[in-house]
Amino acid sequence: MLNRRVLLSSLLLPPAVGGGLVAAGQAYSRSSRREFVGVDNWFNTDQPLTLTGLRSNPVLVEFGTYTCINWRRTLPYVKRWHAEYGPLGLRVIGVHTPEFSFERRRDYIEQELRALGVSFPIAQDNDFKTWRAFDNDAWPSFYLLDREGRLRLNREGEGNSAEIEDAIRAQLGLAPGAKSEDADLSRIGTPEFYFGSLHGTPQDRKQSPRNGEAAYTIARATEPRLNEYDLEGTWTRAAEPLTLRSDAGKVRVRFSAAKMNLIAGADQPATVRVRVDGGAERAVRIGLPTLYTLLDSDSYGEHLLELEAGTPGLTLYSATFG
Repeated sequence: MLNRRVLLSSLLLPPAVGGGLVAAGQAYSRSSRREFVGVDNWFNTDQPLTLTGLRSNPVLVEFGTYTCINWRRTLPYVKRWHAEYGPLGLRVIGVHTPEFSFERRRDYIEQELRALGVSFPIAQDNDFKTWRAFDNDAWPSFYLLDREGRLRLNREGEGNSAEIEDAIRAQLGLAPGAKSEDADLSRIGTPEFYFGSLHGTPQDRKQSPRNGEAAYTIARATEPRLNEYDLEGTWTRAAEPLTLRSDAGKVRVRFSAAKMNLIAGADQPATVRVRVDGGAERAVRIGLPTLYTLLDSDSYGEHLLELEAGTPGLTLYSATFG
């Protein structure tokens, strides 16, 4: 299973930079292009930043977007690097490049960064200009630059925390010895999936999933197959979202993992009821479009999650697993 989220539309973006360690002394290629360009806003800094202006400091740049679970799982160690190595000269800079249209809103980003405890500078890259300037390919991606602005390490996705930290330590004149802080994703059997029409969606084919508004009914004594979901109620499917239109609706997902996260929002904050494997019902409040954790367990294996909503306006974007 892939452990990183990749932007799927290759038509919009140039080819990715090859990941990997750059040979010592190699010039920072395309240095005239790689810069914080077209930035809409900056967070956690009083003035705009540039890579040129940060010369004389090692710089770690990380691309992310606030609903991305892969980016979120890197935050504990990236925040630690900022706190531990910042006083020694490291500058950690985040670039927030949105996947979903709602992730372009400054107030949403600001609220989520505050909730996640992110205090290092973040550039808001709504038009993918900095993404393109770096020839970036994924959320998350890391770029470590030395004091002369040369690229020393480029890594995509999770699973590289020890290697990146040792490279940071080398730039600061410290001995290696970092330990991995990455989550073990080897037992996840269900990939991320989307509810909208922009990507293929694993809705039960017997329900004849389609674009636009449609009424769906769950057949009695049936359950979705592994890595599929089914719907009850009237829903409207657009490019990104799947939105409940009827007064009540239901979603059932069968997956193989220990955790399930839902990227969702609601026109008006609403409480949904969640039940896993027929267990006790739990209420989850959905409001701001963001990532909601519906199951946070250590029990890997197949699970059936049922979500019921009692008001229209619930909007689903994607589901991710851990």
